[in-house]
Amino acid sequence: MHTIIGGGPDAGKSVSLHTLIAGLMLDPATQGVLIDGKRGVELACWEQVAYGGIRTDIDSATAGLQWARDQMEERYGYLAASGARKITRGMGYGVLAVVIDELATFTLHPEKKKREAFLVPLHELGARGRAAAVRVIAATQKPGSDVVPTYIRDLFDTRWALRCTTREASDTVLGSGWATRGVDASTIPLGSPGVGYLLAGSAGPVRQKGFYLSDRQLSDLAAYAAELRATTLTPWR
Repeated sequence: MHTIIGGGPDAGKSVSLHTLIAGLMLDPATQGVLIDGKRGVELACWEQVAYGGIRTDIDSATAGLQWARDQMEERYGYLAASGARKITRGMGYGVLAVVIDELATFTLHPEKKKREAFLVPLHELGARGRAAAVRVIAATQKPGSDVVPTYIRDLFDTRWALRCTTREASDTVLGSGWATRGVDASTIPLGSPGVGYLLAGSAGPVRQKGFYLSDRQLSDLAAYAAELRATTLTPWR
């Protein structure tokens, strides 16, 4: 599943994102492309398990997306040759996680050509990545249609709207019309970090609270994830 997380400042976005990263990286077969729009401040603890390090500028971020796209194409070549429909365990491929924190840094980049160069592989990974075991996770504290274009948002089948500043921002994450039906993340009270509406599947958004991991716990988990990769023979091709 592809996942998007949106919410205003102090809504718990960072903790929610780190929880997902930790769950993925504790499997040593997972490889990650980690893109941090906050100049590496947010995702720094995962440096040792990030392919090519933490990518902080739009050029390195785009290069990371393009590399992930190439990996996806290789996997599709394998599927075509083997007659299979999707990558599964035992085929020699692990999950390829593409994580982007503060999407706005890149989707609102002032140079149009660089902005478009970033969006093209992002859209391709979102549109065709599932069968190739590629997972895209993106987060922003500025959910808006300019930051998360509809054609990008609609590729995320799992959407996690933490407290937003406006109902429009809530609808940007969950999908247009949910606020008018009473599912509005802007109504979540201040001082409720980690509380949000989770849309996953056809049942509609469900109000839930995410897990909390302290900075120390995250640091310990990241170190353990790096240790696992140093001591485990992974199935990566």
